Amino acid sequence: MKIKESIKLPCGVTLPNRLAKSAMSENMANLNNLPGREFETLYGRWAAGETGLCITGNVMIDSRHLGEAHNVVLEEGIDNLEGFEKWASVQKKFNVHIWPQLNHPGKQTPNFLTKEPVAPSAIPLQTDKADNFFNTPRELTNEEIEDIIKRFAYAAKMSKKLGFKGVQIHGAHGYLVSEFLSPRHNQRTDKWGGSLENRMLFVKEIYKAMREAVGENYPIGIKINSADFSKGGFTHQESIEVAKALSGLGIDLIEISGG
Repeated sequence: MKIKESIKLPCGVTLPNRLAKSAMSENMANLNNLPGREFETLYGRWAAGETGLCITGNVMIDSRHLGEAHNVVLEEGIDNLEGFEKWASVQKKFNVHIWPQLNHPGKQTPNFLTKEPVAPSAIPLQTDKADNFFNTPRELTNEEIEDIIKRFAYAAKMSKKLGFKGVQIHGAHGYLVSEFLSPRHNQRTDKWGGSLENRMLFVKEIYKAMREAVGENYPIGIKINSADFSKGGFTHQESIEVAKALSGLGIDLIEISGG
């Protein structure tokens, strides 16, 4: 069966088969936003089922900006990394890959977690629940954008150091990378907004910074929307163009989602 065959990624690393678990939010981090034994147990069970690639739920790159109360966070200043190492150690028991999904929520963060969310532009989330759950974001400064790019790179570097076999950028589902790609949510007039080429600059710079941090032989993937399915949002054709651009830069795996 084709699904049992291995597949070689552009970076040279081989996945053991073509069965992958897409990210699902575990919502199990402890009060310090660190992974505990539960993660080792859960991913051990998936790995035992011979799932060749297990992509984790959100691993946030900034503890000040969470999508959910019990997100895992991987950023500078964390002293206790044992939980991450034990989580990654599952790969030694089974021939599988575990890739942390690295993310920043942007404005899609509940107001009980983040009083002042940030986004490409100061545009409300515009959902039925927005007034009650999501505060209007503040527009990111150029310096803050550069800091976020560095945070993605640091999280990727640490993922490799801690033993994970690859990483995925979360560029879909209305989170920050997705917001930059969307003309509805990104109405900046500087180099980060306007044309599709400008709107995709953020994710391209994230990828390039991560690649520099982890080297040429470490897998980096991304999850992007096939389209936002919203008026004035990121379109199907734009998704194709972003996929082509990232592929041209050498990204290893592109997961297509939507909405």
